[in-house]
Amino acid sequence: MALTLQQIIDEADLLVPNAYQAADKIPWLNKVNQEFFEIVKIPQSSVFTTVASQASYVLPDDVRDNSIDKARVGLINYLSLNYEDVKPAQNYFTFNESDHNITFTPAPYASGLRAIVRYYRIATSTYVSSILTANPDAPAEYHWIYVLGLCEKIANANNDTGKSNNYGNEYRAALTAAAQNYSKLGD
Repeated sequence: MALTLQQIIDEADLLVPNAYQAADKIPWLNKVNQEFFEIVKIPQSSVFTTVASQASYVLPDDVRDNSIDKARVGLINYLSLNYEDVKPAQNYFTFNESDHNITFTPAPYASGLRAIVRYYRIATSTYVSSILTANPDAPAEYHWIYVLGLCEKIANANNDTGKSNNYGNEYRAALTAAAQNYSKLGD
């Protein structure tokens, strides 16, 4: 079930009573949102058709250089020049985050080849206290993890080390389990 930010805050307030306002908790929820996608690698892909000798193609706005996992044109795999050990004569790609262009070297040799770029989702939202009806970026089945993360941060702010450690351990275990769910998808 999808949860709103308000529902997450309400649940965390029940579990860790506190005097903090929603505006105080939103930066913590933004941090939880970032942490979720740093640990849980949810694969997505961009598929397009090549043009002979055209090296650069535009990818979606939510792609980051370090989130690209695989790039293939036709039957040929391309390695990341920034993150992999590329030997002379190997195919490689570069990605420019400012214009979202992926560049293949060498350029595809034919038109009509199917290109696939697999990348991992990133957190795209920055939550604000004026819109508490928003949902987290994570899939709905993982929204409850945000409650645990927020509980840890509230307890830590309250200097309640015991609760902070307990919720922190539950939070990290839940993130690890979610990450394992996606790692089972394989290559």
